[in-house]
Amino acid sequence: MELSERMRRLLQRAMDESDARGFFDHAVDAAVELAGAERGLLVRKEGERLAVVSARNVDRESLRGREARLSLSIARATIDQGATHLIDDAARQGAFASADSVYELGLRSVLSVPISLEGTAVAALYVDSRFIAGAFGEEDARALESVADFVSLFLWKHAMLEVQRKLRSDGAALREEIDVLRAQLEELHSVTRSAGRASAAPVSENTGRFPRLTGDSPAMLRMQTVMERVLDNDVTVLIIGESGTGKELVARSIVEQGRRHGGPFVAINCSSIPASLIESELFGHLKGSFTGATRDKKGLFEVASGGTILLDEVGDMPLEMQAKLLRTLQHGEIQAVGDVVARRVDVRVLAATNRNLEELVAAGKFREDLYYRLNIVTIEVPPLRKRKEDVPALVQHFLEENRRQGITKVQGITPAALLVLRRYSWPGNIRELETVLKSACLFAEGENLEAADFEALARAESVNPDLSDTGSFEGRTLEDIERDVILATLKTNRGNKKKTASDLGIDRRTLYNKLKRWGMM
Repeated sequence: MELSERMRRLLQRAMDESDARGFFDHAVDAAVELAGAERGLLVRKEGERLAVVSARNVDRESLRGREARLSLSIARATIDQGATHLIDDAARQGAFASADSVYELGLRSVLSVPISLEGTAVAALYVDSRFIAGAFGEEDARALESVADFVSLFLWKHAMLEVQRKLRSDGAALREEIDVLRAQLEELHSVTRSAGRASAAPVSENTGRFPRLTGDSPAMLRMQTVMERVLDNDVTVLIIGESGTGKELVARSIVEQGRRHGGPFVAINCSSIPASLIESELFGHLKGSFTGATRDKKGLFEVASGGTILLDEVGDMPLEMQAKLLRTLQHGEIQAVGDVVARRVDVRVLAATNRNLEELVAAGKFREDLYYRLNIVTIEVPPLRKRKEDVPALVQHFLEENRRQGITKVQGITPAALLVLRRYSWPGNIRELETVLKSACLFAEGENLEAADFEALARAESVNPDLSDTGSFEGRTLEDIERDVILATLKTNRGNKKKTASDLGIDRRTLYNKLKRWGMM
């Protein structure tokens, strides 16, 4: 085959070939044929070591083991100096005659030319003959340098493709971050419109009044406005909200910022105390008033005198106890078990529940008069799914807390991971978020939490999405939503397209076509 035709075909392969190993083998075959060499190798610099990328003989067979050994000193000099080395008799003359590899291999003729990428030699195209001295000349050197140029072109092309892939990846990460910001904006607009329609009370500008409470979403600011109204009086407050929303934190914040902040704060969970003991716990008992009462005991109302008592999960209080609590609320008096004298106490009462007391009243399980006595002012603690714009601040708060406790050194969270947390419906509310972050921090390997650290959440949400949060769909096309679902599933499956297609119930060709349309392939 003529030299020009050989070069033309090699150039065509450099432009069209996608298989690097295949192209390198073709380039070495061309070098061996053009120089009339016994064998040829392509050697690439990887850090401080040289790696053989391709080793071929005159019969176009791949060489392995000892057959693929070469003079590393000659190849390294070619790369380090960026210059061609043409050696007539390596074992008898020149700077490499004393090299162990030259002696061990019995080398005679060696021709090694550099392969450059952006002006820096990164590899060497090397041919040799162990039997003939002076086997290669200047014309052979020029021919191999032409082959090396085509290898350089191939490496440049693949480097550009890698840059394009990175740009696509960075673009996907940027789009994910934009999705986070857009979701935050849409949710904020949705909540603001809802607040306007409901003619809610104006939001307080004093957002730093309650340091225990994290977040400045409209829902949280409206709640804090109500809290501020009840700080400096003793009105009974009913705090309602789902489990895990932070009702006790709200109660503690009212106490700490109110006029009773110097007095004791006592919290009792009404659902955790047996019905036979709750009266004694609340009001105390006299020695001998019942079996096991070996001494007088103060009740929690008396312990909290001058301060505040929180009756948590008050909806679980037994009906008989509800009547006695009502008497205390009406008259400010308690009567210990076994005592005949009532005593006055100076206690502010806060109550909290995750149950619907109106439904319990209708079912005859909660006294209506007690309900109205407790429900003078109601503070509703919003669930996390209705204040998702607070998720970033809550995440940062819990990360700082985890670092303070020595649990982790994690400093932050990536936009993709934050998007997973924002899209999750959080049935366990803030308590669940705290637990999830603590677990993720324990097993995180880097300084930032990644989307992969929350795979279980992503899978749970894909199986049981939160359809109540329709605000995130406003202004978005069906293809936008489809793209988000596909990319989220692909990320969960760590790029496994076969599993992603299976999870989504579509064939792989459909998935490939969609990814190609979105510039992801």
